[in-house]
Amino acid sequence: MIQDFKFPLRIQPEELDTYLAAGWYRMGQCVFTTDFVERDGVYFKTIWLRNRLKNYQPSTSFQKLEKRNKEFATEIIPFNYCKPYELLFQKYRASLPPGRAGDLHSFLIGDSPYLIFKSWVINIYDNGNLIGSGVFDLGKKSAAGISSFYDPDYKKCSIGRYLIYKKIEYCKQMGYDYFYPGYFVPGIKAFDYKLDIGKESLEYYDMDKDQWKPLSQFVLKNQ
Repeated sequence: MIQDFKFPLRIQPEELDTYLAAGWYRMGQCVFTTDFVERDGVYFKTIWLRNRLKNYQPSTSFQKLEKRNKEFATEIIPFNYCKPYELLFQKYRASLPPGRAGDLHSFLIGDSPYLIFKSWVINIYDNGNLIGSGVFDLGKKSAAGISSFYDPDYKKCSIGRYLIYKKIEYCKQMGYDYFYPGYFVPGIKAFDYKLDIGKESLEYYDMDKDQWKPLSQFVLKNQ
């Protein structure tokens, strides 16, 4: 089993690209890699994912969400931690099972006086009220989705999934090559939603061979 952490003081865009391409990801203000997660004493294999954006096409699901949420206003700006984000995060967290991060500041920034990542955020508003936010980190040619949280009163609008689609859409429009949504875990259904977003563009990281391959090859190999 593999697990490792690094704590850089700064991360340049090119460095983030390199980390992501090698199966590393952000946790707070560090980067880490792992090939397993543990649940109740059982170990499951992690499979790192990325969307190859030149192959990404908006799905019917995204088009339906766009139509359903067309009355909402959207902005995409550099992320700066502030109280409205924390209040929204706390409302979102209260709707989830125990075990999630206690607060947004600890989850993203911790004890550091500054962010070492170039973080942006997609904000969604309903009549001027912030109802959803999705934080993502930008490298030079790659981006990583870090966190999405929303007002649970809008759960029927699938705001969490909508934010992921909007992140991918933005990164493709800006000419990025890859979007990294993290990992999924065969055997734990809570991660399976990542497999439905941009399915045709998804690749997985084969740690043994240090190669990114179409996700379809992983499915066929493990059936």
